[in-house]
Amino acid sequence: MPVAAEPTLSAIRIYPVKSCHCVQLDECEIGALGPKHDRRFMFIEESNKRFITQRKYSSMALIRPLVDVKNDTLTLTGPGQPDLTLPLTPPKEENNRLTVTVWKDTITAYDMGDAAAAWIGKFFKDHRQHNQMNPHSDDGGMGGVGPDVPPARLVAIDEQDYSRPSHDRLPGIHTAFSDSSPISFGCESSLEDVNNNLIQSGLSKGQSIPIDRFRNNLTISGTVAWDEDEWLVVQIGEVTFYVMRPTARCTVPGFNQDTGIKDDWGKSGVLDYLKVKRNLTTNPKQGYFCVDAAPLTKGTIRVGDPVKILERIPADKVERPVGPPPTTTSNDN
Repeated sequence: MPVAAEPTLSAIRIYPVKSCHCVQLDECEIGALGPKHDRRFMFIEESNKRFITQRKYSSMALIRPLVDVKNDTLTLTGPGQPDLTLPLTPPKEENNRLTVTVWKDTITAYDMGDAAAAWIGKFFKDHRQHNQMNPHSDDGGMGGVGPDVPPARLVAIDEQDYSRPSHDRLPGIHTAFSDSSPISFGCESSLEDVNNNLIQSGLSKGQSIPIDRFRNNLTISGTVAWDEDEWLVVQIGEVTFYVMRPTARCTVPGFNQDTGIKDDWGKSGVLDYLKVKRNLTTNPKQGYFCVDAAPLTKGTIRVGDPVKILERIPADKVERPVGPPPTTTSNDN
């Protein structure tokens, strides 16, 4: 596959609260947990301590967290809500220490208090109609939005008291509250290919989608489409990354990340396309876009940094899309 001359880091986004809106940065520190301040906070259901995401409440896209490093604060902002400012570092006390669940992982976290719980409780109640009008057809087994909103809590990681290994062969590299990896890359050229096919096929009714739908941390320009399928070790600025795997997608990219409104052009939006055109041999029922990665070194990255491909996956080991399933003939009348 040909390679573009100068791949470049074109955007950096972090998501301080899992499944809420992003914060866009010009530069960012990268450590063993990935980008600093990324997915360090998360909403959970009070009853079962299980994580809450946009897969259940699409209105979470409207919550815009603000990080103030100088004053060590996180501020929650949202339509119809008074701003709520909280400590960026959670109070580390035994009475607010919890064991919470993200998918199959159990994690130690710290409760951010009753004011935060009241804030998110009011937000979910006020946006109940929004969530019911913009449902996910695949909510990750989290259950639909009913007439009653269960009590929720905000929890946070204490980085000195946290363990969630991201890869069994990369000791010391951990994942915060993100689904599966410390950091994710998305390539502009690959999204352009997706958008061109969505429009040409008529599936998207002439609409294209921005890359923030995929909630990736780093956006890379200047590559050939899908060149990232072959990446194994990548250097961006001061930091070297190991590319772990392609990212399996859910229904969230079918929702506008500024409005929380679902696309009107298909059951699962872009996921329907990816499941057909970007499935892989290891799991042909999934659709993939972006890649999961883990930092091998620490340092600062900046928009405009060159992206250097240091090592590629051997050609016979690269996972390629398997394409549409074969057409079957039915004997039913």
